[in-house]
Amino acid sequence: MLSLVKKSGLRSVFAVRLIYSAIFALALAEAPNAHAASGDKVYFAGVAFTNAAGSVEQDYPHASKALSADGNARLNQSIRLQLKNQAAPLEIVFDDLGSIKDSSKSTALALGIDRESTSVEHIGNVYKLRIEIAAEALFFDFKEKQVLGGFPFIIDFIDTSPTAPSDDEIQKAYNGILFGSEGRHSLSTEFATTLGHVEVPNAANKHLRVTSVTLSPKAKAYIQEEAPQVDQAGLPLEMAEAFGQSLAANQHISILPYSSNQAIGSSMAARFVEGDAFQLKIPDADYEIHLDVAGFKKINQSQSAVETLFLYGAFVDVSVTEPLSGKVYFAQRIKQGETKSVPITQATMDNWAPAHETLLILFDNFTRALSPGHSDWAKSALPDDSQAKSQLTSLSELIQSCR
Repeated sequence: MLSLVKKSGLRSVFAVRLIYSAIFALALAEAPNAHAASGDKVYFAGVAFTNAAGSVEQDYPHASKALSADGNARLNQSIRLQLKNQAAPLEIVFDDLGSIKDSSKSTALALGIDRESTSVEHIGNVYKLRIEIAAEALFFDFKEKQVLGGFPFIIDFIDTSPTAPSDDEIQKAYNGILFGSEGRHSLSTEFATTLGHVEVPNAANKHLRVTSVTLSPKAKAYIQEEAPQVDQAGLPLEMAEAFGQSLAANQHISILPYSSNQAIGSSMAARFVEGDAFQLKIPDADYEIHLDVAGFKKINQSQSAVETLFLYGAFVDVSVTEPLSGKVYFAQRIKQGETKSVPITQATMDNWAPAHETLLILFDNFTRALSPGHSDWAKSALPDDSQAKSQLTSLSELIQSCR
C-alpha cells in the first residue's frame, strides 16, 4: 500500500503517512463544504478497512473496536469539522454519494485504514509502546469502481513506562490517535492536512506504484540480531508504505496501492465501517518501483567520558522501470547515515529504532532530491559517477511527467 513519512518516530512521537479508504454515506448535521480554487467536486464515501484477507476484528483489533458503536460517527464528524473552513483545491460533498450514471458526479473520496500495528519492547528498565496506523486519502471512480490514485500517510505514537502497558492502555493510545487528544495529531487532522495539498488524480495521468520490497540476507541478519521481536514478514508492506508516503508528499503526486495480497487480481477490497464492501479495480502501473533493503550498519564513531556517538547507516537498492518497454529509468544503491549519542552510563540500547529511523530519513531525502534543484543530498548518497547522476535526472523528469 501507500505510504509517506511526514515526521520520523525517533525525533517526534508522531509520524504521518497515508492509506486507502472505504465507504459509507454520511448523513450528519448540515455544514458548509470545503471549497477550492479549482472547483473539483468529490463525494465523500466514508471510512473503510482495506484488508480483505481476514476479519476486520482480527486484522484491526484496536481500530475496529474504537470505531464500533458511536466511534464511526465521531470520526466522520471530526473529519467534517476539520474540512469545514479549510481552503483546499477541491470541493468535498458530504451529504450525497454522487451518481453511478453521471460520470461528472462519480468521483469519490474515502479515508481508508489499511494497517494497524502494535509493538511492546522491554528495553533496560522501561517498556516502549509503539502503535501505528497507516491510512490514505483514496480517490476512485464510483461509477467504474476504479482507483484513480491515493495520497498515503501514517500516524505513529511512541510512549514509555516502567511497567508493561495493559490492553486498556493500548486501546486508549489508539483512541487518542484516531480521535485526537491533548498534544496529539489525529487521523482526521492528518487526513484534512493531506487534502489541503492535493488535486483529484486524473485517470489519464501516468501511474506509479511500489510493486516489490525485499530484504537482503544482510538486512534480515541485522534485524534478527538487533530486534528478534520484529515481524520481518510485515516489513515489506511497512517499507512500501513509508516510501510511497514520502514520494506522494514530497512530489505532490498520487500513487497506486502497493502490490500485495490485498490487491490480488488488480483489485482492492474496501470494507466500509458501516458494512458495505467494494472491489475497486487498480489500473496497471505505467512505472514500477522496486526496493531491496540491502543492509544496515552501526559504527562507534567517537567516545568521551560522558557519551558515545554512534553512526547508523541504511542502504537500499532502488529501481524504477517501465514494464511495457522494459526501460530502466533508475537502478542505483542509495545510502543514508545518521548519528545518535548515548550516555556512557546507559547499559542497554535499542539498535533497531535508530536504524529504522535512518531508513525512513533515506526515503524522505531521496524523494525530495527528485525535485529540480534539490539534488545536493544525492552527492553523498549516490555513487559518484555520471550514470548515477544521469539516472537521477531521468527519474526526476519522469516524476514531473506523472503530475
